[in-house]
Amino acid sequence: MLEQFKYQDALLAADFRMQTFAQLKKDLERAQCAVTLSPDNFITELARLLKELSLEKRAQLLYLIDLPENNNSIVSSPNYYDSLAEQIIHREALKVFWRAKFSST
Repeated sequence: MLEQFKYQDALLAADFRMQTFAQLKKDLERAQCAVTLSPDNFITELARLLKELSLEKRAQLLYLIDLPENNNSIVSSPNYYDSLAEQIIHREALKVFWRAKFSST
């Protein structure tokens, strides 16, 4: 079932997108990343933020979100920050998905 989760499709639903955005904001606040993101374009804005963060702050954020800092699938990517932002959004969307799935059982 997890392999079938298409977070990009799920983000098309306004409610799911807002829940994912709220989860991302929560984790950014927990990592003490003072930033204002727009719910309309948060993936692009997140990539820009990741590029501007110090290495230490980025590592802290990835730890809180539960993503490995040295992910082989993106380390060699020419669009590193875009790929990292996509993985963060995927992880945040999974949190929303699992929360909804287990709260309804």
